[in-house]
Amino acid sequence: MQGEMVQGLFSYEIEAKYEEKPDFKVLTFENGDWPDEAVTYADIFLKGCKLASALQKAGLVNGDRFSVVMKNHPEFVYCMMAASLIGAVIVPIDPRSKGNKLTYQIRDSNSKGIIFSNEYVSEVEKTLVELPQVKVIGILYKPGFDNPRRDQYPDLASILDGPNVDPPADRNRNANSPFEIIYTSGTTGDPKGVVVKSNRLPMFKLLAQLIWQYNNDDVLYTGLSMTHGNAQSVTLSPALLLGLPAVVSRSFTKSRLWDICRKYGVTTFSLLGGMMMGIYSEKKKDNDGDNPVRKVLSAGTPLPILIRSASRVKSGN
Repeated sequence: MQGEMVQGLFSYEIEAKYEEKPDFKVLTFENGDWPDEAVTYADIFLKGCKLASALQKAGLVNGDRFSVVMKNHPEFVYCMMAASLIGAVIVPIDPRSKGNKLTYQIRDSNSKGIIFSNEYVSEVEKTLVELPQVKVIGILYKPGFDNPRRDQYPDLASILDGPNVDPPADRNRNANSPFEIIYTSGTTGDPKGVVVKSNRLPMFKLLAQLIWQYNNDDVLYTGLSMTHGNAQSVTLSPALLLGLPAVVSRSFTKSRLWDICRKYGVTTFSLLGGMMMGIYSEKKKDNDGDNPVRKVLSAGTPLPILIRSASRVKSGN
């Protein structure tokens, strides 16, 4: 490890896991009709270092912000690693943001660069017309979508598949440094940016152990967007920090939820708002109760629905 470990910094926490068990498949990205993508600690550390180098070559330094617009993909986690390494601030933007809402978040965060997936090229380009100072660091090309402007912008894969590089010599070591700016949904006005500092990571570990009460044999799951706090604090961070396997869907699916749980041995997942009602409203199946789930963390769910849902899943009727 480069220098003494700094507790709470994402880059050092990941590097420690990389040195301990580099080939452990800590994340599996479940992509529906497309092949799964398994992610190891080696993937996160090594590819994060490459992306950190690319960020610096693009002119970003400690304290600079860059926006990320994509669904749940492994590359999102590599962006987090890269940001932590150089002390940049990642601004994850809900990919459903369009037009003025998208432009506002990039401008308000003072982002100097942007990374996005190819399905959002047209929306991002409209914003870049208004914000010409924002540099395209790379585009993530995923199957199932057109590849417009493939020769116009840097291909993120060419960065991540390039030769390995060491962590930057001026690596960030400040555990009190800003790590993310996560925006609210903006239902009552413009989205509001919430600064998340690096030293919040240990709190997520404690929550996982003491409140969520995850065990060593748990398999976590989320289909919630990693651009928001729930997926990061309840699933992603606990998995990465505690070495628990987690399954992440590209986007939430209520129709395939129990099939996913059965296929991957999922023991716990988290929901928000009316999601439990949506799952409960799905057509009943004879094998509803045939799943390994032990615990569902569901916020904002009416108690009668919670009780009925638990009974239905447990009994399969």
